[in-house]
Amino acid sequence: MKRATTLVLALWLALPLTATPQVLALEKGKVIAKVICANNPDQSYALYLPTGYSTDRPLPILYVFDPAARGASAVEAVREAAEKYGYIVVASNNSRNGPQGGASDAVNAIFKDTHQRYAIDERRLHTAGLSGGARLATQVALFCKTCIAGVIANGAGFPVNVSPRGGMGFAYFLAIGNADFNFPEMVELRHQFEQMHANYRIHVFDGPHDWAPPEVWMDSLRWMNLQAIRHGSLPKDTKEIQRIFQEELEETRAIESKGDSLTAERNYESMVRDFDGLTDTAQVKARVADLKSSKAFKAAEKQEQIDLDRQARLTDQASAQMQHISTNNIDLAEYNDIKRTIVSLKEDVTKASNPGDSNVLVKRRALGSLIVQAYEAGQRSMETKNYVSALAYFDLVAAGAKSPAGARFERARAYAAQGDAKKCMLELKQAQAAGFHSREALDAAEFNPYRQLPEFQSLASDWSKQSEP
Repeated sequence: MKRATTLVLALWLALPLTATPQVLALEKGKVIAKVICANNPDQSYALYLPTGYSTDRPLPILYVFDPAARGASAVEAVREAAEKYGYIVVASNNSRNGPQGGASDAVNAIFKDTHQRYAIDERRLHTAGLSGGARLATQVALFCKTCIAGVIANGAGFPVNVSPRGGMGFAYFLAIGNADFNFPEMVELRHQFEQMHANYRIHVFDGPHDWAPPEVWMDSLRWMNLQAIRHGSLPKDTKEIQRIFQEELEETRAIESKGDSLTAERNYESMVRDFDGLTDTAQVKARVADLKSSKAFKAAEKQEQIDLDRQARLTDQASAQMQHISTNNIDLAEYNDIKRTIVSLKEDVTKASNPGDSNVLVKRRALGSLIVQAYEAGQRSMETKNYVSALAYFDLVAAGAKSPAGARFERARAYAAQGDAKKCMLELKQAQAAGFHSREALDAAEFNPYRQLPEFQSLASDWSKQSEP
């Protein structure tokens, strides 16, 4: 990724900031699924231009990265907030998770193309992403130091083995679901940000590892606008500052009224950081002090750590055992232990009457953690042609996932690569029956030797009738 961001930075330095944007016949106020990069037709992005966009009035831009290159879905997640706050949104249709994910070419292509086409406020460039895309968004900001105004990280934080450091030249907004398996990472990042007095905000929403709902994106772009006011990229409008302050105050009071003293205290602390010097924060500071000394806050803070410890206990052994699978020296008893752990967690989560109960949330996070570990290990095994391990890992994914369809498809790829046509077809039929019939899926190279088989052609015909992009 260092090469990617170095290329991007060199590109920015070469771009004339006063270049005249191209006039394009692109519809405003609508998600455009595919804009092909003029200088690299292999690269494209989804686009949203707010209805107020004009070539003579530069707007802030948000570069978004989805872990599976689903550009239109990523833009749709942000669309409502982007329209309200006047942000251009672009999301790569090429960059995806993994070492072969093409991040370098994608980042370079969309930055170059958007700077040539659109009227962009160079002081207000932002990156965002989900999961591995969030790590990529953060990585770009880290390497270009001060050219990114802010990062909106969804479901994950900094790149693996990279920690926040002092003098971060960008604002950082982290959105994460309370059932997200990366929740412990959020807690650790909060501690690190507090120690270094970073410019950050964390928004925890109800949900799993996924794009945040529209109201969270509203919060994130409103917050980025406030940062722009603080740093002089937007005019210091006293009425607008007071309006934002009042909105946040009312929202936090509503949270406190529901008995969530932990979230309320943290929101009030964020308000003190954000509004000190812009408006009177005395009442907010007083509320922070009251809540911090309350029994309810101390109990909630302690419970958060208890839940993190429980999540670790539920996953540590199975996670360690799972690593042995990649050696191809699979111990059947150990493998069955892992599978029992995953199946047991899934059963507990599925039968729970209240998915928001703290005990259930811990199990949802633990289950998600093990499924993702197995899936990523399976993908690495496919890349190294270790098909025996890949089959074992994807079997674990199928056992724990809400739907086994995707894992069955991956097992079909592995069997195809092994030359086992019978098992390949069986897995494909199971994937199809479970609802997996992505339009491009059967284009995978592993299926090339079987395309002339009548059984494969029949399945492919049915597949195309049901297919989705």
